[in-house]
Amino acid sequence: MIKILRKIIDIIFWIAAVLLLILLFLLGGVRLFGYTPYVITSGSMIPVYPVGSVVYVNGVNPEELEAGDDISFYMTEDVVATHRIGGVDKAGKCVTTYGVNNLDSEGNQINDAKAVDFDYIIGRVEYSIPIVGYVYMLIRTTSGKAGVIIIVLSLFAVSRILQYLEKEKRR
Repeated sequence: MIKILRKIIDIIFWIAAVLLLILLFLLGGVRLFGYTPYVITSGSMIPVYPVGSVVYVNGVNPEELEAGDDISFYMTEDVVATHRIGGVDKAGKCVTTYGVNNLDSEGNQINDAKAVDFDYIIGRVEYSIPIVGYVYMLIRTTSGKAGVIIIVLSLFAVSRILQYLEKEKRR
């Protein structure tokens, strides 16, 4: 019985370790390939990017952007937004943007109040993964990091204890 329980704990431990490595790659390792991940925290781009999605943004020459491209940009010094381009003004070096879920009472698209200067554009959204952003937001907190460490160490410790009990039982 102990042997079976230890095998189950070992499997859970390795699954958790692999999932953690995948998550670390999705949230940090992608930077090696030129992508920057951002978490969607508002509903302005639903259904394209549900709240809790992670979008992967690749730097781009703003001159190459077109209407319909989704971009991430600095709304303020500290706030990054992801919206769709409604129009590009190459002479004025800016774009008009909108959230696809920002509609008036008649269902017409509402553009953002302010155009985005080329200098504030981070890049074009290339990929997105729903839900992963919730996990990222959780593990960014101190308690989230502590929780992950405690779970992984607990699984490892229980596995080793069961391994020890299994050896003792054989003696």
